[in-house]
Parts: sequence; C-alpha cells; structure tokens
Amino acid sequence: MKSLFTLLFVAISIASCAQSGATQHLVPQEFIAKLKATKNAQLLDVRTPEEWNQGKIASSTCINYNSADFAQQVQKLDKNKPVFVYCAVGGRSTKATKILEQAGFKQIFNLTGGGYKDLATAQVK
Repeated sequence: MKSLFTLLFVAISIASCAQSGATQHLVPQEFIAKLKATKNAQLLDVRTPEEWNQGKIASSTCINYNSADFAQQVQKLDKNKPVFVYCAVGGRSTKATKILEQAGFKQIFNLTGGGYKDLATAQVK
C-alpha cells in the first residue's frame, strides 16, 4: 500500500511539472500558423509605444514591457484566452511570458527567432 501511494505521488508530481509551463516558444512560421488557427487569440506587442507607432500589427495590443506597471497593465487581458507575445527580436517577449505565467495566463505563445518584422512581412492582421 505504501508503494502505491509513493507511485501515485510521483505520477502526480511529474504531471504537475509537465503542465506548469504555460508558455510555448515558437519560431515565426509556427507562431504565425498557430495565431491564424487560434480562435479568440490576443496578440500582445511588448515593444515601446514609439516602436509600435513606427509599425504595428492592427490587431495587436501594445503594453510596454519596460514600463514600471507592465504587470498591472497585462491584467487588462483575458487570462483564459490564448495570448501571443512578440517584440522586436525576442528578448522582451521571453521575459514578458514569465510575468504572464505568474499572473495566471493559461496559454502563452512566445515568438522566438524573430520579431515584429517577421509578422509584418507575413502580413499578420
């Protein structure tokens, strides 16, 4: 009986660790395909407002990762809807996903190996 409880504990521990990361890191082609196929997707641009005004994806929401109130600003998004995060080249978006995970977002997709220009080139709307 003791070994059954031990086995059950180990199985639950492994399952919870596998599910703890809400973020999937996707290269541009995967990110774009997943974004287009996902219903109710939220597209989050974490570049500065200045960068966003120089070029943006129409459906994106800009919340500046460098802003002191970034963690509070992302609370405006729906935690139960998938959120797709990007920046200029991938550094800020990767850091932002950690904050989104801590805030309780269920599905986070991070653009890696690319950034805004890849999305603009693909004409993501």
